[in-house]
Amino acid sequence: MDSLVDYKLDKDIFSNDEQYFFTLLSTRFELVNDRLAKLLERKYDKKFKPIYILSAPYNKFFQKENYIILNKKLKELKKKLKINNLIFLQEYEELNEEFSESGFIGEIIKNLAKKQENIFFISFTSSFLKLNHPKLFLLGPDPMIATKYDNKIEQIKLFKDLDLPRNETKIYENIELIRKDIDRLLPFFISSAYTSGGHESATIHTLEELNAFYNTIREINKSQKFLVAKLIKNIKLSPNTNAIVFGENKTEIIAITDQILRSNAYLGNIYPSRVNLRNRQIIIETTKKIGNFLSKLGYRGLFGCDFLIDGKGNCFVIDLNPRRQGGYLVNYLMSKKIDVLELELKLYLNQKLPSFNYDDFQSNFVWAHSKLKSHHRFQEIIGELKENEEVTPFRSIGGGEFKATFFPKGFLFEGGNMGYYIVSGKNYEDILRKAKEIPEILLIQNLE
Repeated sequence: MDSLVDYKLDKDIFSNDEQYFFTLLSTRFELVNDRLAKLLERKYDKKFKPIYILSAPYNKFFQKENYIILNKKLKELKKKLKINNLIFLQEYEELNEEFSESGFIGEIIKNLAKKQENIFFISFTSSFLKLNHPKLFLLGPDPMIATKYDNKIEQIKLFKDLDLPRNETKIYENIELIRKDIDRLLPFFISSAYTSGGHESATIHTLEELNAFYNTIREINKSQKFLVAKLIKNIKLSPNTNAIVFGENKTEIIAITDQILRSNAYLGNIYPSRVNLRNRQIIIETTKKIGNFLSKLGYRGLFGCDFLIDGKGNCFVIDLNPRRQGGYLVNYLMSKKIDVLELELKLYLNQKLPSFNYDDFQSNFVWAHSKLKSHHRFQEIIGELKENEEVTPFRSIGGGEFKATFFPKGFLFEGGNMGYYIVSGKNYEDILRKAKEIPEILLIQNLE
């Protein structure tokens, strides 16, 4: 089944004087695309416009001039469930695959290449991306490296090889071997090979929970190995680093935040992290070791790591994200001295980079952001919302919040992230409370 669902493109897209680039950065990352267009215009002295590659239609607040909706699973679900107004959001890696394989996209690239020297492409991740046209220019890390280290099994091997502070883990070839060992393992944490944001991973206390977990994961993960980890109890903090590799053995930290989680599912981040000085140093050293290792393979660009700190103060690295992360937009907005996006663009265009260090990215206030992640599947969207702009909390500290839902009311929402919230202020506890409570209120108000 072809993945094309819908599209809208300029009628003269192949003959006008404007330059187009593809972006898979949508919803939470809207602002980045406008900024990228301006940076490209400044460099090439031409008008640039994004073509959005989407999973679903947007509501009235986020309408796009040029877009293409690709979603093979959505088409299958609509046919199976006999529902037309359905929102289903596939993973970014799946959208990358559908972009790479789409004949419709291939024709657009072929025709744009007749008038453009480069067709820039930016995505949340490079994982599972195959770019075959010589004029398609990726603004992101090498796809082969990103795909390899997007795999949780490869990450654990790397953590062991680099002798990093890590949890007790074991790799299982298949689910049957875990079932045989289950009495000895319980309770434990299980992760699929390809997962992000807490999806397709779970805490397991019974065989029934293990079977339920296995029944909900994607086919690609059912055929892969599984990671089983000792359950870390009494978790005090879940820090995250955002960093950039900008040369061989050149890795710099951009931000250290605390993750906002619902169980093991990622919702957002709060800055600055409350990690103590000893563990902060462990986190920085661990992140730089990983970044410098990746640098020798040819990796360039943003990446991040997730950590856990238990009640005894032990610090473990648990995850490598070889991509832009959920905090990409807010990391960009918080930085006053260094433009993160411009730094990325210069890096990929092999231009001279400005000198910078960790302090250049930091801010002197508290901020937090959170997805509006639904609790239940197949709820009706009953409201549409956009309050302020994404930059508002960073221009007026404590003076305004950004609130938004992305999809049209009247549609049935299969599940996942349906909106975004950003807040700033001076008090960590107050901002954390808002970042947890207000998204829940917005979900109640806009889903039924």
